[in-house]
Amino acid sequence: MRILSTKEVSAYLNINEKKIYQLVKDGEIPYTRLGGKIIFAQEIIDRWIHQNTELQKNILISGSDDLLFRELIDHYNRDSANTAFCATVGSVNGIKILKSGRATMSCVHIADQDGKYSLSFLDRYLNRTDYVVMHLFNRKQGVYLPPDNPHAIKSFKEIFTRGLRFANRNQGSGTRILIDQLMKELGINVKPDVAAPPDAQSHIGAAMKVLSGEADASFGIQNISEMLKLKFLPVFEEPFNLIVPADQWESRIVRNFLSGFDQTRMPKHLQNLPGYDISEIGKVIWKPESLSD
Repeated sequence: MRILSTKEVSAYLNINEKKIYQLVKDGEIPYTRLGGKIIFAQEIIDRWIHQNTELQKNILISGSDDLLFRELIDHYNRDSANTAFCATVGSVNGIKILKSGRATMSCVHIADQDGKYSLSFLDRYLNRTDYVVMHLFNRKQGVYLPPDNPHAIKSFKEIFTRGLRFANRNQGSGTRILIDQLMKELGINVKPDVAAPPDAQSHIGAAMKVLSGEADASFGIQNISEMLKLKFLPVFEEPFNLIVPADQWESRIVRNFLSGFDQTRMPKHLQNLPGYDISEIGKVIWKPESLSD
């Protein structure tokens, strides 16, 4: 096995030596230290090059969880030579992964501190001149309750005033941000309860906590409640958007993937799912001036 120095791997990859040190610092290139000196195994570097080349053939989407979005990804994967993968880690974590360069794009739904929606999250988490934002759809979020609603719940606030078991969502998810803002707006101040169900990691997870009897109520998108025959109390409608790095916006693989977000090209069974408004799917709502129309 041939061992390369930093200078040698720089020449081997035709990359500036300073960039090699930056890749090492960021943990993006495989290396080891021997006596305090950074060294590289050529065989491992070759494997790393191959893996990164393969990754560029595919699409990795980080961010929020959504049923319709997953269905559209599955439709793309059936008809495309490339593959799209979705890591449902929550809106905030999805943006962090995108910013680190480990994802091709990110799907988000993040409200402002006043509960309204704008593009302010771009300035909070990213540099907006480096990204494009495409609108996918609006979706209804609300309260999941058992089918017979045994506690006769009529509002979100009533869950807490009556001391019922509420399954919250995981920290960093767009839905958790919405729930926290809604509770603040309604003046709901709940102390941590060891008897409360653990936070749900997804909409389906939140619904299952109610269906199983682990929780009296939880929160999520309408379509899941329709699937599981749960009672649903709508609370608000929110936009679900896709963030794409500007330097990837016009790449062939990204354009091919995004072309599927067109109402006329969507499978008919996905066009009328309960709780969704797809009338503006594919609309670009922010694009830096550096990109051509």
